[in-house]
Amino acid sequence: MTMDEQLSGRERMAATHPHSDGPELGYALTALRVTHAAVRAATDEPGLLRNVCQAVVDTAAFRFAAVSFADVECLTLQRVACSEPTLDDFGEEFPAFDDSPWGLAAREALLAGRPFLAPAGHASILAVLPLRDGTQLLGALQIAGMRADGFAAGSVDLLQEAVNALAYGMIVLRKAERHAVVEEALRRVNRARKTLSEANRALVRATEEQGLLQDICRIIVEEGGYRFAWVGYAQHDEAKSVAIMAFHGIDREFLDWQRLTWGEGERGHGATGVAIRTGQPSIGRSIRKDEALAPWRDEDLRRGIAAVSAFPLRQGDEILGNLTIAATEEDAFDEAEASLLGELADDLSFGIATLRLRERSREAQETIKRMAEEDALTGLPNRWRLRMRLVAEIDAAKVHSGPLALLVLGVNHFQEVNETLGYQQGDVMLCEVATRIRRVMQEASGIARVGESEFAILLPHADAAAASRAAQRLLTELLEPVTIGEIMLDAGGSIGIAVFPGHGTEADALIRRANVAMHQARQQGHGHALYTGGRDRECAGRLALIGDLHRAIDAGQMRLYCQPKARLSSGELCGVEALVRWEHPLRGTLWPNEFIGLAEHSGLISPLTDWVMQAAFRQSYVWRQDGLSVPVAVNLSARDLRDPKLIERVRNHFATWGADPEDIQFELTESALMQDPQGSRDCLQRLKDLGSALFIDDFGTGYSSLAYLQKLPVDAIKIDKSFVQDMLANSDSDVIVRSTIDLAHDLDLEVVAEGVEDRAGWEHLSAQGCDVAQGYVISEPIRAEAFAAWRSVRVQSVQQH
Repeated sequence: MTMDEQLSGRERMAATHPHSDGPELGYALTALRVTHAAVRAATDEPGLLRNVCQAVVDTAAFRFAAVSFADVECLTLQRVACSEPTLDDFGEEFPAFDDSPWGLAAREALLAGRPFLAPAGHASILAVLPLRDGTQLLGALQIAGMRADGFAAGSVDLLQEAVNALAYGMIVLRKAERHAVVEEALRRVNRARKTLSEANRALVRATEEQGLLQDICRIIVEEGGYRFAWVGYAQHDEAKSVAIMAFHGIDREFLDWQRLTWGEGERGHGATGVAIRTGQPSIGRSIRKDEALAPWRDEDLRRGIAAVSAFPLRQGDEILGNLTIAATEEDAFDEAEASLLGELADDLSFGIATLRLRERSREAQETIKRMAEEDALTGLPNRWRLRMRLVAEIDAAKVHSGPLALLVLGVNHFQEVNETLGYQQGDVMLCEVATRIRRVMQEASGIARVGESEFAILLPHADAAAASRAAQRLLTELLEPVTIGEIMLDAGGSIGIAVFPGHGTEADALIRRANVAMHQARQQGHGHALYTGGRDRECAGRLALIGDLHRAIDAGQMRLYCQPKARLSSGELCGVEALVRWEHPLRGTLWPNEFIGLAEHSGLISPLTDWVMQAAFRQSYVWRQDGLSVPVAVNLSARDLRDPKLIERVRNHFATWGADPEDIQFELTESALMQDPQGSRDCLQRLKDLGSALFIDDFGTGYSSLAYLQKLPVDAIKIDKSFVQDMLANSDSDVIVRSTIDLAHDLDLEVVAEGVEDRAGWEHLSAQGCDVAQGYVISEPIRAEAFAAWRSVRVQSVQQH
């Protein structure tokens, strides 16, 4: 029965059993009613006790009411609430609760859980009613009645019910208060834990110290919800000042105004100064109560800062500085929260040390590398560095099917200068020649000293005509004599030119042939010469292959292959990539790297892409007819993206084969996108409007910016296999893979790892949170016609295991 139902029953009893005690019983019933009302409306215990005491007097017409709390043995009662006016205001004796017979009897009744009535003869009759929580005595409600001959027979029972309701309300409020305290403590621990987690993510990704400090401060405020955070470094100057390194949530002027120090002066006794000076955390300093914080109190309170903690940043035995955090709650930074934030400070200290060690290592490596790769006289890259640069540029040119040129400049008559004037004068001449080459060629990294009097100039993306124009500019610059003291020396030179791919596809071949051309120019006195050696048989073979490719597309020599993709979490197949093989009648099976570049260079890539799309749409239709739903990904080239009819071609294939958008996906290499970022983005958006999923292929090789990537309407990225296959043996590749996965997930993109060849790679990628794998660990590329049978066997194998 609820309290309201009980109350209604008592009201009926008073109405149906009138007697001489009716008014007193009515007062008790009113006390019960107002107590219930007070309990229902209560939000805090002190207010509940005051309201009940006053309502018993004002509404229930009793003379006086008070609540007292008892100790464990009920030896004393401490009054915590009472009505106004008090009983003493009436000038009447209040029975004492002591070791008198009256007091002992009252104590015994309360311990037994019974009401106690003061004996007759007192001017006011007092009822002492026990407040209990089960068997535990909380205290008593003392009520003084209006009658001199005692309380009415049934009124005490009603009053005790009122007291029981009051006790119930107190218990509920106490439980709610304890729950609120626990919830608040949990909230603060959770915010500290979240802050620590996000900070650790920042530590893993950090590449430089200042950025790390700023990220940590931002995370503490934005993720942790703290008022502000800042990092300072202790200065070992006379003032023992603190340099402000990073901050968030507060302005720099406020931090400068504080004039913090870690010395013993007044401004060194704040949380920051204490933490640096002692090497121990200074936790939960109350702005309002802590007298040591008086110099900053008014401004802090005005800004909503209630508490502050500071944690030392350590580098071994040295205190590097501080991490200071402020909160808006005065009771912030309890033990659990402070422990987690202390761990964050320790992690930050470790991160700073790691970045500094990494920076020192990088500087040392750069010094060693510079000494190994740089010509000591001119400061230019040496022959070894040129070759490495040339290899990289050739690889890039192969990917993009573009040209590049290599110039070798030889200083004429240099040996005569050395023999006539000495090596010192020859060195001066060489330095002047290097300066003039730099003046003409803006990109110094493409210039190298490759011999005693020879310089090489690498021109990416340049064809033979552009290389010849550059050579002429260089020769013109060298026409002016070199002045060495009072001597004027001829700085003329001869230049040889070799061009990729016409004169060679390997770095050594280009260097050799450019050098040959330089000697040809010197012998013929032409100033510069283009390599004119016999045409490589390879070049003729490539031309023949281009002609064969043109016919092969129409002659049915192309074959569609599929390479499966599977989810790392479950091993479930989730799609295939459409690949093409060329069954050449004379050369046998040719792989894409043997003819895709030719197709792009010769303008055949669009017909080849059309063939692959047609085959992929047709195969998807066949699978659907057999009840097999497998998304097929088709690769698009840079030239395809520039084709204004691409979208129309794709739309026609969808219409022809009745395919749904989820049946066909498109993959585009990162390098292809970067050739024309804006145009590629527009084309991708039109493809996305068709409903198909879009993938960025070979991610990590195209140098795209994060700002550009996040604007693309793509669904997933595919990490280039060069990083995946090297990740277990190369820590740099592993960092790139892990960072790419985190980056993609932060941008809500799915991640596909290409080139996964074994279970070790599979397990490693799975642990890193990668979504999908593609590679020989699942299967090598399969003829499209055989895929369904292969899939069936694989499914059966998985079920058996």
